[in-house]
Amino acid sequence: MAKRFSIINYVLVSILVAVGIFLSVCSFKIPFYVNDFASFAGAIPLGYDIGQGQTAVFEVKPTSSEITSFNNQQMQNTIKFVEDVLTNFNGTLYQVGLENNNMIRIEIAKSDTSEDFMIALSERLEIVIRGEETDKETDLDISAERIKKCYATYQATSSASNSYSFGVAIEFDDLGKKQFETLTREVKDNGSTIYFYSDDGEQIGSLGEVTKTNSYGITFMPVSSLTTEDATKMYAVNVMMGAIDAKLDIIENSVSSAFVGYNSLTYVVITFAISFVLIAIFMIVRYRDLGLIAMFTGLINIILYLFFLQALPIVTLTLTGIIGCVIGFCLTMLCHVIYFENIKKEYKMGRKIPLSFKLGYKNSVLSIVDVSVISIIASVILYFVGFEILKSFAVALFLGGIFAMFSSLVVTRGFTKWYLPLNSTNAKHLNLKKEATNEEK
Repeated sequence: MAKRFSIINYVLVSILVAVGIFLSVCSFKIPFYVNDFASFAGAIPLGYDIGQGQTAVFEVKPTSSEITSFNNQQMQNTIKFVEDVLTNFNGTLYQVGLENNNMIRIEIAKSDTSEDFMIALSERLEIVIRGEETDKETDLDISAERIKKCYATYQATSSASNSYSFGVAIEFDDLGKKQFETLTREVKDNGSTIYFYSDDGEQIGSLGEVTKTNSYGITFMPVSSLTTEDATKMYAVNVMMGAIDAKLDIIENSVSSAFVGYNSLTYVVITFAISFVLIAIFMIVRYRDLGLIAMFTGLINIILYLFFLQALPIVTLTLTGIIGCVIGFCLTMLCHVIYFENIKKEYKMGRKIPLSFKLGYKNSVLSIVDVSVISIIASVILYFVGFEILKSFAVALFLGGIFAMFSSLVVTRGFTKWYLPLNSTNAKHLNLKKEATNEEK
């Protein structure tokens, strides 16, 4: 009965793995749906070192007529601000550099909106938030420089009418929070509406039913002219750029070739496939059936990698990210080696196969956890401290640490339990050898 149960489990898992491989590499039309399924691998966003990039050059000019040009420190401050905008709106992969003293070059991964995004950086919208419907300056006005962060959203503009609108969520800095708290305290008793104006006096939008003081420092600016999410994102970039006293005039906006390119990506995939085969040969020669189990787990590991790389919104796969994936896969195999070597050690000491499996697992847990946790901690530190280009590597290594623990301590452990009813006595199938006795010597 146990043998039959094991066979059924292996068959079911094999079917699931086959489905996972198909979903990972094959694209197909989805019935009764507009979009095609692109496969996990095909849906992973590629960085500009693998896929194409969007490159733009901007001339940086002061917004004040009293200043003719920026010094080096002011240019560095502008670059830092632009980097924050890029992180907020365009993910983690970008490069921003100073060029010819008064210009900056920006490179981001090519996407459907990357060209529009570059244009949006040059179209600043300086807004003013006030508690009266007037284009004249008031004492409670909150200027654009108090904006810390903003992002596109779609939410209710009025709880009574249950109406919704695209717009921009605005978060203020510390001084802006205090100003907004004062403004909402005044507005809730007088008019209950907040108005948003551009710097040229045009009313952009209004938010009604302000019935309490807002001390959180976050508000919503509905914009009736916006009808799509992408357009709203670009508008939010305009608002964010209005918070800095600098104007970015776009000089060049073009698609750049990949540093590595799709051909090199193909070579990387081929190299990884060859490495997978070589690792498989080593594992199978040294551990026989256990090696087969390890490589079966390795396939599950690859499927999980492809799924999470396309599912996580923070991932843009670069060449360093691919290297991180390879290291993560090797880490998984290392954890299996630790597990299997302990099994061989226990059997060599005279234990039977089932007990060797049990004690081998028990003696391997701490070592596997140590190796995996070290890689996870290193990846987290690298993600927050390292260069932007290395964040893809950090994410891949983080996933590798998680998958290494999960694969070796859960998946492979389960497979070895299913294996025992099929073979608990034939050590040759596992390449296990007992220590020679004095008589045998």
